[in-house]
Amino acid sequence: MNDSEETNSSTIKALIVFREDGDTDNLFVPILCDAIRMTGINVRCSTQEFWESDTAYDIIHFQWPEEVVGWTCDNPDIICRLEERIRFFRSRGAHFIYTRHNVRPHYANDVISRAYDIIESQSDVVVHMGRFSRDEFAARHPGSRNVVIPHHIYQYTYQENISVERARQYLKIPQEAFIVTAFGKFRNREEIRMMLGAFRAWDQPDKLLLAPRLYPFSRRNDYGGNFLKRWTSRAGYYLLMPLLNRWMKLEAGANDELVDSCDLPYYMAASDVIFIQRKDILNSGNVPLAFFYHKVVVGPAVGNIGEILSETGNPTFDPDDKTDIVRALKSARRLALQEKGEANYDYAMENMNVRKVGKEYAQTYKDAVNG
Repeated sequence: MNDSEETNSSTIKALIVFREDGDTDNLFVPILCDAIRMTGINVRCSTQEFWESDTAYDIIHFQWPEEVVGWTCDNPDIICRLEERIRFFRSRGAHFIYTRHNVRPHYANDVISRAYDIIESQSDVVVHMGRFSRDEFAARHPGSRNVVIPHHIYQYTYQENISVERARQYLKIPQEAFIVTAFGKFRNREEIRMMLGAFRAWDQPDKLLLAPRLYPFSRRNDYGGNFLKRWTSRAGYYLLMPLLNRWMKLEAGANDELVDSCDLPYYMAASDVIFIQRKDILNSGNVPLAFFYHKVVVGPAVGNIGEILSETGNPTFDPDDKTDIVRALKSARRLALQEKGEANYDYAMENMNVRKVGKEYAQTYKDAVNG
């Protein structure tokens, strides 16, 4: 195909398979959609469109397979429908792109695991957010087409000009504390043990852990009418949480309570260090978010997370070694005092800015369409 025959951006019609109502606490896709749209590509965000539309799209772009079939779907009939819809769109000339957020689903069942298999195998191009993911995927899927595009930062999204002092005043936390923030939901007991065990062992007198979604308690969940579970959970919420917070130098909340998007920048601005509390992870939006807010990040030496933190000089740790986590926390404190966060911000603005990432996705679309 010569240059005159190639498809340009303005003629490409793309569908990103993701909810279109904006009801999400993860703004990765809405920001990405706008970034790609800025390049001139006609892109729409919708899950319903994938299942019900007869529109001929040039690109069908999958994100999380759970967004396609449903996050708690256990109906095996959806798998046949998924395969049928892929065949239908391919017969209309569509090419399939998959952005790989996870190696496998966090909360797997057979239906969702099968959806992962289908989307991974049927996609013409798989986009990875780091070389680790690309190499691991290529080894399991020989012959696959893979590209690396970094996770974008959160420009033009949250309030940016919040001082540390103002943020701490807003959140009612001590101005003089050295604050480590573990943002996002703690998914299991292992993550809680890892975080609290290392934090307790860290001999730092002015430390404070900010973890808004730490505890597995709830004041709202009725646990299907199970009185004992409901009573135990609410007792933990109202009685145990305040005691643990005082004893362990924490400002922590329940893991089923989302942080309001208006409050999120205050948590970031108030922090000295952002801690990635995962033991097994591929990507985390908390890294570009923290970089954007001029923060040092400490995280596990696994997946794309370990790769980007090592490349940028941020501390990593073995998630199964408490001593190593404490070492990483000490290193993070030293780097924060040396204003390493400014270098992180500069790196993010150069390599992970929205316009750059949007152009790289647009080029991936064009390459897929043009073969």
